[in-house]
Amino acid sequence: MLKERLKKISTRIFYIIFAVIVSIALWLYVEITENDVQVQTVSGIRIILKNDDVLRNKGLLVTSVDTEFLSFTFEATRSDLSSLSSAAQNGTFFAEVDLASINSAGFITLAYEDIFPAGVSRNSVEVLARSPSRITLVIDRFLERQIPVVVSYTGGTASDELMPEPVEFDPLFITVRGPEEIISRIKHVRVPIIMENLASTYIDDLVFILIDEDDNELDADLRDKVEFSQETIRVTVPILIVKDITLSVNLFHGAGTTDAISSWNATPSVVKVAGDPEVIKDFNNIILGTIDMLSFGLEDTFAFPIIIPDHITNISGETTARVHVEVLGLEIAHQSTSNLQTVNDPAGYRVDILTQSLDVRLRGVLEDLTQITPMNIRVVADLADTGPGTSRVPARIYIDGVDAAIDPVGDYLITVTIIAE
Repeated sequence: MLKERLKKISTRIFYIIFAVIVSIALWLYVEITENDVQVQTVSGIRIILKNDDVLRNKGLLVTSVDTEFLSFTFEATRSDLSSLSSAAQNGTFFAEVDLASINSAGFITLAYEDIFPAGVSRNSVEVLARSPSRITLVIDRFLERQIPVVVSYTGGTASDELMPEPVEFDPLFITVRGPEEIISRIKHVRVPIIMENLASTYIDDLVFILIDEDDNELDADLRDKVEFSQETIRVTVPILIVKDITLSVNLFHGAGTTDAISSWNATPSVVKVAGDPEVIKDFNNIILGTIDMLSFGLEDTFAFPIIIPDHITNISGETTARVHVEVLGLEIAHQSTSNLQTVNDPAGYRVDILTQSLDVRLRGVLEDLTQITPMNIRVVADLADTGPGTSRVPARIYIDGVDAAIDPVGDYLITVTIIAE
């Protein structure tokens, strides 16, 4: 039993000693290999431009760099080389080009400063080569301009009763900034509208393209070299519905006229308008105004403005309508009367009626008109708003003692003198 226990202890000691030896061997291997000095090229080291704002303040900018990445050849330990390679990939190992010394446009070649990543000492590595050793930049003058925006729509509508209005867009100008060589070639920016056969108003934010002096589109890659005050244009293509609207008038009748014996016609009788479908759907008629049937005898013509509601477009273009009105089946008779009176005479004043007689026109059926005598006609002037002196004042005609539908037509004035008593 003792012999077996000694055997187990001996085996355990052997394995412990063996593990220590292996560990030492591995450590020595790592130390030897990791600290082994090697030569390796590290690529993909990016270039950073420093003091770009200083260059911009001088009215200059970089339009191109002859290379985007650098390659360095190092002599260093395997560990440092691995760190440098990883740092180049994640961007913590890079090179800076200082632009502060540039004062003019053209091709400029500058040295750069390599920025090592944290954890790698410059003293522990040796740079055998840099490719390229210097950086060549193209410097152009910086230019800022206001460029007009051009938008048009030629895609038509879904039906003949629809009509596109001129395109609305915002803004009318955009600000472009960038190399003079590019900015100076831009004539305007154009917004292409791809839509066709629109059935309703179209609104969208659209990307524009750059157009040169020859009306050709500039290469798309030039857009990436230019700054814009905004990237899209808000475009609206209003789609209107076209509709015929009738014109009409109201008739103000007296005792002797009715719609049944009155005839009228308007020239034009309709106007063609266009508007938003929702706005115009219940819009069918325009009332031009009211015609007083007591203001004329048997026929007359009146002019009225054609007033179109807001947000509706008058396509026909007519702004005035003439309405001819005629009274059918009635006659006109003239009677001269001297039965002239006043009411509401001013207190403390004497009123003298200077008009001795007045010719009155009467409209009615011929049989009724023959019953009228001068004694049936009374002319009354209201002096409530008339001051001292001689004045021509409106008068109203009254028909007394006759049971008939007879209208005095026209306007009447008599002359009076108001004198203080």
